[in-house]
Amino acid sequence: MFRNYLAIALRNLLKHKAFSMINIGGLAVGMACCVLLVLYIHDEFSFEQHFTDHERIYRIYSVFSRDGNSESFPRTSPPVAMALAQEFPEVETATRLVPIPEVEQHLIRYEENLFYEKTGYLTDSTFFDVFSFAFQEGNPQTALDRPNTVVVTAELAEKIFGKAEALDKSIIISSGQYTDTLFISGVLKPNPKPSHVNASFYMSMNGHPMGNFINTTTTWAWQNFVISYVKLKPNTSPTTVDEKISALIDRHSGTDLKNAGLQKEMYLQPLDNIHLHSDFQNSFGMAEAGNIEYIYILGSIGIFILLLACINFMNLTTAKASQRAGEVGVRKSLGATRPNLIRQFLGESMTIVLLALLLALILVQITLPFFNDLTQKALSLQSINISFILGIMLLIGIVTALVAGSYPAFFLSSFQPAIVLKDKRLSGGSSNFLRKSLVVFQFVISITLISSIVIIHRQLNFIQSKPLGFDPEYKIMIPLRTDESKQQYLQLKNLFAQIGGVEKISAARSLPSTPMLSDFAVYPKGSSQDRGIIHRNTVVDENYFDLLDIKLLTGRTHVFETDSFSWQNPSRKIMVNKASLQTLNISLEEALGTQLLSEWQGQTFTHEIIGVVDDFHQFSLHESIAPLIFWIPANRGNYNFIIASVSPQNYQHIIQQMEVKWKQLVQRTPFEADFLSDSVKRQYQNDQRVSKIIFVFTSLAIIISCLGLYGLSVYIAERKVKEIGIRKVLGGSVSSIVGMLSKEFVILVIIALIIAAPVGYYAMNKWLQSFAYKIELNVVVFVITGIISLVIAWLTVGFESIKAAMANPVNSLRNE
Repeated sequence: MFRNYLAIALRNLLKHKAFSMINIGGLAVGMACCVLLVLYIHDEFSFEQHFTDHERIYRIYSVFSRDGNSESFPRTSPPVAMALAQEFPEVETATRLVPIPEVEQHLIRYEENLFYEKTGYLTDSTFFDVFSFAFQEGNPQTALDRPNTVVVTAELAEKIFGKAEALDKSIIISSGQYTDTLFISGVLKPNPKPSHVNASFYMSMNGHPMGNFINTTTTWAWQNFVISYVKLKPNTSPTTVDEKISALIDRHSGTDLKNAGLQKEMYLQPLDNIHLHSDFQNSFGMAEAGNIEYIYILGSIGIFILLLACINFMNLTTAKASQRAGEVGVRKSLGATRPNLIRQFLGESMTIVLLALLLALILVQITLPFFNDLTQKALSLQSINISFILGIMLLIGIVTALVAGSYPAFFLSSFQPAIVLKDKRLSGGSSNFLRKSLVVFQFVISITLISSIVIIHRQLNFIQSKPLGFDPEYKIMIPLRTDESKQQYLQLKNLFAQIGGVEKISAARSLPSTPMLSDFAVYPKGSSQDRGIIHRNTVVDENYFDLLDIKLLTGRTHVFETDSFSWQNPSRKIMVNKASLQTLNISLEEALGTQLLSEWQGQTFTHEIIGVVDDFHQFSLHESIAPLIFWIPANRGNYNFIIASVSPQNYQHIIQQMEVKWKQLVQRTPFEADFLSDSVKRQYQNDQRVSKIIFVFTSLAIIISCLGLYGLSVYIAERKVKEIGIRKVLGGSVSSIVGMLSKEFVILVIIALIIAAPVGYYAMNKWLQSFAYKIELNVVVFVITGIISLVIAWLTVGFESIKAAMANPVNSLRNE
């Protein structure tokens, strides 16, 4: 019996090749897309999951608030983590991690070989007690106990030493203003698992200048640049610790915060939530975080694509089944029972689903390399429990097969043979309603996806075309990664100025799109400390604002001879941006000469405003413009970047000449150059990458939807072939017949648009909240999307409608 059902199923598939291809191909593509997106989403959710006791590890974050306004940071003051470990019995251990401030790449030297590494951290000796990295060489319990030690990854060790052992060998690491000779005390095993704390190397705080500062700093109010973690004891609720932290803050910094008019709170964030739930301001220095909103969007697209494929399958299966009424009559006349027919139709549906599932897995294997290139990941079916995926897909397939096969199985099998043999095609009003409802649902999904991709594209174009307040074009940024290069800045500046095509040269500790981690609170003289506003600050050289075309609103820019000062100098001359004046409630007219005060370790510092520049976007448009302070240092070795404005002509030649001049003065540090415009664009790499993923899968969803619509148009044209023939004999025009066949789909699309518009508006409005600067949503987007959907629908059904309308009526009426 089973072989008979299988033979009939395969015979029907071969008999109706077009429907079979649409059914199997559409369902396979839908399943394959779903598997790919599940792999991507699983990888995003797998961050930190490989660490032992990851569910007991938490990051401490700080929240500063005043007058109802708050700002949160994923960092704390230096003493916090270790104090919690000492004073709270709920805390098993703690550790701290520090990205070297405002350093986006490290230079490593071994003998005469140089290597660049993007990520490296300063850590406590307890780091590997909290984060259970596997060691290839060395002891994780003692690896960072000794001063001047470093643990490196197996990949970095192989890059430096080849196949030789790395343990106890010394390397020199230059990180901004720090150059340290360090002994390798451990090598980590290769670790493909994702984590926000993954790095190429981990330096011990013991003996490091910054480590010494961290270990001796006592403030709980300021210096919030340390990333702190605690590991709680088993069965401990993080809420218990959260409730006790406030008392500790009040004890250690209550007076400082009260004087500054600030409230500071600290909370525990689960390690598992960090990658996708870290909506903090100024998170520079750590691995790029994910975005849970994008996961929701991609997950929805995956579900929608699978639903579209399943709906196609159900629509086409039920449509074709109504033409098999005669077959049902013959089988029942020959003694087939209703259970026999039910098993047959459900078996045919299952056959199609199993073929589609097999094809889907083949498609996944073929497309995975391209998908990895698109997502910049290394996904594979081995990276996830494939039996789980197969189980889910099979379950979906079985449900789809049952739903799709239920109409012919239960509805047709209930008819008496005499009735179905009299009319071999049944109209099935209830099934028509079901098909129309499913088509509407398909177009609700399609319109929502199309409108979403249009809005995402517009937003990304907006943030890339929005005036930044400075000109990034043809600005060459040259990093000063070592003390050797920093100390040669003035000489390099003079040599570069001699190159033809170099128009202006300046320098800064941080440029737009690069980290700016230093901040402190200032308040106007005559006001009280409790009105202080936190400002980020950086050092700049002369001509900095002129070079970047940042508009000077009032006053003047810095002059080195009269305005430079050391950090210890209590009297300073500064420039601020317009946002600073607004937050301090100072008008532009009274800004010049205004003195701002700041407090540090019992000393008051005076900052005189000599100039105000217009607001510009130091960071990406995900963040609002922050109050900024700029000053010029007495020591010109404080800069991290040289910035040069060059002529658009022969800029590559200019870079080559710069490298020649560099090598004349700086022998031990390689020359590097990048364009500021490229650095600005890299801030939106993740947005662009996810946008491409959404576009690709939205396009596939539309194609799947069109396949189903085309199949239905073929079915409807077949069912109405005699009606079309009669209309043509009676004088009906081709256009009127095409209109008749297309009208039904147009009405369904309009209904879908009415439903999809509010759904799409809600979803996209929520996504736009992650941007500080965003486009305005309006009804025009959804109207245009509706028109696009109508055009797609008409083009899909139009071909078959025109073909049916132009057919010779003699052929369709011959048998009547």
